[in-house]
Amino acid sequence: MAIGTIIIACCPGGLASNFFTYWTEGDVTLSVCMTTASTILGIGMMPWCIFLYTQSWVSMSTAVVPSYVDIIVALVVLLVPAAFGMLIQWKAPRAAERIALVLNILVNIGLAAFLVITAIAFTPIFKSSWRPYAVAFLYPLLAFIFGYCVAWIFKRTKQQRKTIAFETGVQNTALALSLINLLILQGKGGKGVSEMMIVPTIHGFAVLSEGFMILGLYWAYKKLILKEKGFASLKKNSQANLVANMEEEEKKTTVDSTCVSPSVASVKTVDEAVQTGP
Repeated sequence: MAIGTIIIACCPGGLASNFFTYWTEGDVTLSVCMTTASTILGIGMMPWCIFLYTQSWVSMSTAVVPSYVDIIVALVVLLVPAAFGMLIQWKAPRAAERIALVLNILVNIGLAAFLVITAIAFTPIFKSSWRPYAVAFLYPLLAFIFGYCVAWIFKRTKQQRKTIAFETGVQNTALALSLINLLILQGKGGKGVSEMMIVPTIHGFAVLSEGFMILGLYWAYKKLILKEKGFASLKKNSQANLVANMEEEEKKTTVDSTCVSPSVASVKTVDEAVQTGP
C-alpha cells in the first residue's frame, strides 16, 4: 500500500487538470505545457524517484519501472487533441466555441461514468479501512492548497495560481494503475502487489470528486459574490458619474451666469421687483 502511494505521487500530471483549469477559467496554455513537461520528464525522473523512495523494498523497487510506451501514449493523448484544438481555434473560432460546448458535455458525462464504473468494478477496494481513504483524499487536497500558495508567494496571476494548483494536485492515475497491472500480469511483487492498487484507485476517485467540488464552489462564488460585487461597483460608478454630471452642470451654470450682460441682469432684477411688489 505504501508503494502504491509512492507510485501515484511520482506520476506526472493527469489530463483532468487541463479540464478543471478550463472550467475554472485558468491558464489552459500553461496547464497543457506543465502536463507535457511533467510527462516528458517522467520518462527519466519517474523510475529514479520510485527507486529512491522505495529503497526499503529493494525487490519491489527494481520491479516497478514504468513502460515508456505508456508515457508516449500519454503524450500522444495530450498533445494531439491540443494541436487539433489550436488549429480549429485559429481557422474557425465560431466552430471552436460550438465544439468546446459539445466536448464539455461529453467530458462531464465521461468523468461521471468513470466514477460510477470505478465504484462498481473496484468494490472490494472501497471496502478498505479508513487509512487509505485518508491518504487518497488528503493528498490531492493538500497538493491543491500547496500549489496555489506557492504560486501566490511568487506573485502569479489568479489564472496561473488556479492552473498551478490543479497541476500540482492531479496525477496520472491511469499510468499508476497500468504499472501495477503490469506487475500483476507478470507475477511480480508477491502477494501484496494487489494492495498497491488501493490508494491509486481511491486517489483517482478523490481527485475527480474534489475537483468537481472546487469547480462548484468557484462557480457559486462567481455567480453570487462576484455578481454582488459587480452590482455594487456598478452602482458606485453610476453614483459617481451622477455626482460628476451634477458638478459639471453647476460649473456650466456658473459660467453662463457670469457671461450675462449687465443690461439683461438689470432687466431681470426689475422684473423680479415688479412681480414681488411692495
